[in-house]
Amino acid sequence: MRRRGGRTASLALGTQLKSLNYYWRLVATGYNFVSFGIGALIFSLTIMPVVRLWPGKREQRAARARQVIHQVFRLFAWQMRMTGVMSVSANDVHRLRREARGRVVIANHPSLIDVILLISLLPRSGCVVKQAMWRNPLTYGMVQGAGFISNASDSATLLARSKRVLDAGDPLVLFPEGTRTVRGKPVRFQRGAANIAVRNNAEILPVVIRNQPPTLSKQERWYQIPPSKTRYTITPQTPLRIEDVVDTSGGPALTTRRLNRYLENYYRSILSDE
Repeated sequence: MRRRGGRTASLALGTQLKSLNYYWRLVATGYNFVSFGIGALIFSLTIMPVVRLWPGKREQRAARARQVIHQVFRLFAWQMRMTGVMSVSANDVHRLRREARGRVVIANHPSLIDVILLISLLPRSGCVVKQAMWRNPLTYGMVQGAGFISNASDSATLLARSKRVLDAGDPLVLFPEGTRTVRGKPVRFQRGAANIAVRNNAEILPVVIRNQPPTLSKQERWYQIPPSKTRYTITPQTPLRIEDVVDTSGGPALTTRRLNRYLENYYRSILSDE
């Protein structure tokens, strides 16, 4: 009877600890979201104007701003790890940073914080972001000051700004799905990333992001956290040269369609086991 009683007590203690961990992560998740919003607003109103007004050419100022945002995102990713919300395993960060330079960096988009995690690993990276970030008063100053590019920009503006980032030897980060992946459905890519790569004759560095158990997906609210801490893995793949993976005859428009289809199938194959 004592053994059975001891086992029951151990099970009860384990259940209580799991409950405490769950509620701690719930509170910590809310805290991280609030602190990011407030921090982004303060950053946009104080630090970013100083960085932008510091002497130098336009691209130099934008590059400095992107470097500062990289550091801010690193701090926020560290905070999420320290508060127990998640863990992050970035496979071969040095290779990721080396091979991202001057390339179009694309990634799948399983969760809300993918852009933060990826830019936290890539100094001076440019990024094509959703138009909603330009309308949000908390993030407008940040994305505008860094010279980030709205995905609602007209084609000429999108290509010109992308070219400036790539010509400077910096990474250009895009999420070709345009929004978070719908779990259980195959990824579907918009043509923006392929078009930028083709028109700028730029190589592509695919990056695969996984998070287990899934969290912050398109179907979930921020407070719908998983039963255990989410573990993110970020893995760079082999860089792709356009002429090595698709037929480039027929002009840029046809090459863009072919490349977009190739990239879509590329990610579907890698993610098919999930």
